[in-house]
Amino acid sequence: MTESARWTNKKYGGYHTRENLDDDVDLTRVGPAQPCGEYMRRFWFPVAMTEQLGERPVPIRILGEDLVIFRDLSGNIGLLHRHCSHRRMSLEYGRIEQHGIRCAYHGWQFDADGAILDTPGEPADSNIKEKICHGAYPIHEYKGLVFAYMGPPDEKPEFPILDSFNIEGHEMIPYSIHSPCNWLQESENSMDPFHSVFLHGRVNGPQFPGLEHFVALPVVQYFKRPEGFVYSHCRRQGDLIMMRFHDHITPTMAQNGGMFQKLDGPKVFGRTSLTKWVTPIDDTNSRKFGWRHFNDADEVLRQGDKSGVGWEKVDFYGQTAHRTQEERLSSPGDWEAWTSQGPINIHQREYLGTTDEGVSMLRTKLRKDIRAVQRGKPVAHPKGSEAAPYHTYGGDTVLRIPEDSLDDPGIMRQAQSQVAKIYFAADQYEEGDRREFISGEIHKHFGSEAVRGMGS
Repeated sequence: MTESARWTNKKYGGYHTRENLDDDVDLTRVGPAQPCGEYMRRFWFPVAMTEQLGERPVPIRILGEDLVIFRDLSGNIGLLHRHCSHRRMSLEYGRIEQHGIRCAYHGWQFDADGAILDTPGEPADSNIKEKICHGAYPIHEYKGLVFAYMGPPDEKPEFPILDSFNIEGHEMIPYSIHSPCNWLQESENSMDPFHSVFLHGRVNGPQFPGLEHFVALPVVQYFKRPEGFVYSHCRRQGDLIMMRFHDHITPTMAQNGGMFQKLDGPKVFGRTSLTKWVTPIDDTNSRKFGWRHFNDADEVLRQGDKSGVGWEKVDFYGQTAHRTQEERLSSPGDWEAWTSQGPINIHQREYLGTTDEGVSMLRTKLRKDIRAVQRGKPVAHPKGSEAAPYHTYGGDTVLRIPEDSLDDPGIMRQAQSQVAKIYFAADQYEEGDRREFISGEIHKHFGSEAVRGMGS
């Protein structure tokens, strides 16, 4: 009899589960030369908010590396190794110059790209500036967030523009929140549609206004994409079936449906209220960066609070540590769910069930891509420009379809498959033309009764 079988057949079996087990190193460790760390370094990640960049350099830690970020007096942003190449004093104490930053210890000056501009204590004919370069990473500032690429320079992809970065009528406000746990615990939450049923619904009562129907177990479908996943979960309310689509672009970017919704009538191709990334700080800390999307079309309850979005805050339930202990204990949210797993969750102690299909699929893809990087193979990146952005699908579609007493889950599954097929077929179009195509195809396939009353 195995050790596992021995204790699972007994009550009070805690004695048999005390052995120390290792974490899933290939998926969790993000430092330089670690398999996951090397994989992560092939992507652009948000590393700071623009509002952090003021008169002083800011020390940050990303992917296990100690860095300093600043905006010089010419407006260029530098992301440099924190410790001076000369005698290792931290550049967080440096002086921001017209070009780059100057170390306070001996005055060495480094440009935003790591080039050494000045070594004032050295002889005039010193060639130190030509011989060495300080560690630095390319950055891209975009709509209040600063992104960095920390991988091999000759493999640097173009910064990807997603269609959700420029949705008509959306006002995007950046935010960032720290979590004292491994990045994967937080990121996996976005691939787990079933946690909403229990954490946000049944156990402590509905936590999100307008989404009380989330207490029902959904019919879920996953659609694999080269860059990650799209999945949908569907529930019935009367003659309405409500489909919420999510994006999860590996490694960690995710989008869901609308916040502060009111899904009480037909709706076609609603868009996201949240675009987010989980950036690994190190093995036991992560930081979420993202944008809250404010718009009337997908936040019809208008309960969003722009003033509640920013550094260490966002305007919806249970996302930060900044609540009272009583609030966190009486009605835990997402933050408590992923941080209470410990600094690094031990996967060997988990017993996954049918509700964990999305998490299992994510781990499988991550392993495959990490091994591809180890073999020197490329991994898929989202590719998009302002003129031709990468298409995403996060949002809600609600259709009026009568209940089928014989196989209603089958009806919902079939409807989700067809809507997803229409979404993907619309990728040949942009913005208004894309929306028009989706609406027309839904009318054609499901009939006018499915969208009766939409917009009224």
